[in-house]
Amino acid sequence: MKKEKGEKTTITVRLTDEEDQVISRLCSLKKTSKTGYLAHLAKDQARRELLSFAAEEYLGGRASLSELAKKTGLDTPAIMDEVASIKGQDKRAVEAFLSAVETLSKLNNDPEFYRLAVTAIKE
Repeated sequence: MKKEKGEKTTITVRLTDEEDQVISRLCSLKKTSKTGYLAHLAKDQARRELLSFAAEEYLGGRASLSELAKKTGLDTPAIMDEVASIKGQDKRAVEAFLSAVETLSKLNNDPEFYRLAVTAIKE
């Protein structure tokens, strides 16, 4: 049986006293209910994990964007943005690595070291 839009499902969450106190303090400061806060938190975390999963699957060549959109319920542009974000992080990491290697290469008068690093990155 399919639920109507707006219908809610009840989930029970068991918290330690410490966890409850921390969440209660936060909810008091944010002027929100614990239920509302935890529902929002769960939805946001699930979306982040779905995006991460979709991007990893796409970058690994295991699924197309349209397959992942259907599987995850996310829209294709959101998945593409996550893929671009990951690729951008990779690019910045490579640039930082090459910059460090270049500095070491110059300090040690060893241009071959930099050339080898560039070759290794391309492979």
